Amino acid sequence: MRKFAIVAVFVASVAFLNAQPSQPHVCYVTLKDVVINPSLKDFLQRAIEEAQGDNAECLVVQITTPGGMVDSMQEIVQLFLNSSVPIVTFVAPRGGNADSAGTFIVMAGHIAAMAPASRIGAAHPIIMPIAPTSPGGEERGPSESERVMLEKVTNAVVGTIKAIAEERERNTKWAEKMVRESAVLTAREAVAQKVVDLMAEDINDLLQKIDGRKVRTVAGLKTLRTKDAFLYEFRMTTKEKFLHFLSNPSVAYLLLLIAMLGFIMEIYNPGAILPITVGVIAFILFLFSAALLPVNVVGVLLILAAAAFFIAELFVTSHGILAAFGVVALLLGGYMLFPEPGAMPPNFYAYIKIAPGTLFGAGLITGGLMVAALVAIVRAQKREPVVGQEWLVGQVGEARTDLAPIGTVFVSGTWWTAEAVDGEIKAGEKVEVVAMEGLRLKVRKKP
Repeated sequence: MRKFAIVAVFVASVAFLNAQPSQPHVCYVTLKDVVINPSLKDFLQRAIEEAQGDNAECLVVQITTPGGMVDSMQEIVQLFLNSSVPIVTFVAPRGGNADSAGTFIVMAGHIAAMAPASRIGAAHPIIMPIAPTSPGGEERGPSESERVMLEKVTNAVVGTIKAIAEERERNTKWAEKMVRESAVLTAREAVAQKVVDLMAEDINDLLQKIDGRKVRTVAGLKTLRTKDAFLYEFRMTTKEKFLHFLSNPSVAYLLLLIAMLGFIMEIYNPGAILPITVGVIAFILFLFSAALLPVNVVGVLLILAAAAFFIAELFVTSHGILAAFGVVALLLGGYMLFPEPGAMPPNFYAYIKIAPGTLFGAGLITGGLMVAALVAIVRAQKREPVVGQEWLVGQVGEARTDLAPIGTVFVSGTWWTAEAVDGEIKAGEKVEVVAMEGLRLKVRKKP
């Protein structure tokens, strides 16, 4: 009887506990000064899926952003509009901003809030010209085709933000103004114009104010219980942080320089595995980074031209002139790799330009390394043999140019001027040193 009583009490306790409402929990992410790109979209998609799986009351997206890519913005908006868990967008902390593409993301939330002294707007799309300046160097306006394209993009984006405003029952007229006229609203103005729903000091104040609100999602109507909710923060994984790191313009520039140096070193010293391996990996990462940023093709071409100058210096005796041109092309290419300040809103430009220290520091170091390599080559060619001229006789190398009969060969890690003694030798063929006269080698095709 006593055992039965104990079991009965235990069962009753479990039933009582199960009958008690569980403590609600709220998931949130903090996105500070982020540029909207594919890696951010992937992170938010994971956050929404996990919040849905955890049956969270809502997902709070606290954000400050200068804007970003239209494609990524549209994908994030679709995630928010089709989410079964309520999305609460929050422009914070004080003084924060949701500019350009960030405007769409904030308005796509089921509830949109802003901290005091924050702002929203300046959402007119930007079309970057292929060449930002005219051949004479003066800044030019958009061409006729670029104007037509900008009008099409603007109309499409206006349609997107109006559709979002209608879906969330917000002010469609002001939504359109923020795109067509790049209008900007403060937090108080945005609440007064019904562009966002409320103001809040911080996330705790926000949860107090939205408690009890009814929100309609694709899963139906839901009443939020956020007053005493447990807060759980989602953070980026190491992989997501790395992918977001690649979207840094300075990182993209450095990756391109590393790739260029890797390829040049392979040409200078064929067969070395490390330089070409590092160069290929850096170039692949640069291509991924370039896909996340508005890269200017003119800047890329100038950096490639710099690489061509450096390589040419290895084959042509120009006394450093080609290397100097390479350094200049490298610096200009880095400067023009991303849009000019006038090509987009200043607040967004600040996040997609190469840091001046990185631009000039990396450019000058790269140029210095090339000059040091050229000096080493010249000194090696002028150095007198330590044990007589016989040390090179019998060495096998490779013709780097056609020998008809004079050309260039690569022997024992050094470039040499060489003369073919037994007929013409094609570039790429193996050669054997048979004699040495001064600084000129006598070679023949290796049998």
